[in-house]
Amino acid sequence: FVFFGGGSGVLITEDGLCLTNHHVAGTQTTTKVTLHSGKQYPAKLVCTDALGDLSLFKIDAGDEKLPFILLGDSDKLEMGQYVVACGNPFGITQRDVDSKYYPTITLGIISAIHRNQQTYFDCIQTDASVNPGNSGGPLVTLDGRLVGINGRIATRYMNRVNSGVGYAIPSNQIRNFLPPMKKGGENGKIHHGMVAGLQLLDQNTQGQGAKVAAVRAGTTAETAGFKKGDFITAVNGYAVFNRERYLGVIGTYPEGTEVSVRVKRDDESVDLKVELDRYNAMEGLGFGLPQRPAPVRPKGSGYLGAYVEETKDGVKVMDVRPASPADEAGLQAGDLILSINDRKVTTRDELLQRLWQRKPGARVKFTVKRGAEEVTVEAILGKNPDDE
Repeated sequence: FVFFGGGSGVLITEDGLCLTNHHVAGTQTTTKVTLHSGKQYPAKLVCTDALGDLSLFKIDAGDEKLPFILLGDSDKLEMGQYVVACGNPFGITQRDVDSKYYPTITLGIISAIHRNQQTYFDCIQTDASVNPGNSGGPLVTLDGRLVGINGRIATRYMNRVNSGVGYAIPSNQIRNFLPPMKKGGENGKIHHGMVAGLQLLDQNTQGQGAKVAAVRAGTTAETAGFKKGDFITAVNGYAVFNRERYLGVIGTYPEGTEVSVRVKRDDESVDLKVELDRYNAMEGLGFGLPQRPAPVRPKGSGYLGAYVEETKDGVKVMDVRPASPADEAGLQAGDLILSINDRKVTTRDELLQRLWQRKPGARVKFTVKRGAEEVTVEAILGKNPDDE
């Protein structure tokens, strides 16, 4: 276990490779971390996955061999299985009588697997107590294997404390990303994959799979052989029951990965091979291309961290970045934004222009429709990562 600022991390190799959440590390490329022994070490960023909320650091310990944990197989997890979360909730850890630092240990079970929680595409749900400060810490099986990195919690009424619903990035997703991350990615960044040009039907298919609504000409989807009306039933051997499950599986692979996709076409099963393109929010969510380009954002404007589009129902939140102002405020994918600061919103561009008139630190009140309810949330705008 590694104390990473006000958050947590975990060593995965004896030569000092360390995982934490991207939202814990932020934009820093160098830092200091503290081990259980109380000894501090300098650490340098190797690569970060901002979308998937994972960062890889290298601790400089010279020739010293550091204690580490082995990756387990998250595919073998079962609901009801006991797991342990290790972390530094609320930054409460202090030196004990033996001058060592001990993380907080909480016991729980695997509440669910294969949850699709925005950009935690295929995450593990646990009821082990996870609070702010646990982020980046390990979720461990009772035989001592790392099966997840704790990162998100479900909240009620914007109270950011344990609600019995925590989410962890699964170890097998981490295993998919580690090889390119160890190489430093592209300028220290790694990107998720998607099949460009593939539009999926957003409706209940009664478990038949993810239905292809359209295939854009000249794209990877067309080249790979997808056709309108196909039902995607498996990706790399993982069963696909609907659109959300397809997005969950695809989201666990970095761009450039070749995956096998099985589709049901009429009464036949057809196997396709496809090399994943770089993820972008609208196509990556399976909705196809946005209706029109977004207006140009002025540099220095406030940052919300929510991707919105116009739909037949109104201005809809399609995606929320982990640890963004939108996430902190409690905005959720699927919310319909009705007003901003008590002024009605009817178009995407209208919403963006009003947001961009404000600077980082500004408070913005949203009224949203969530299911049958109207909910009010308040966000404090941040600094746009593209301006750093």
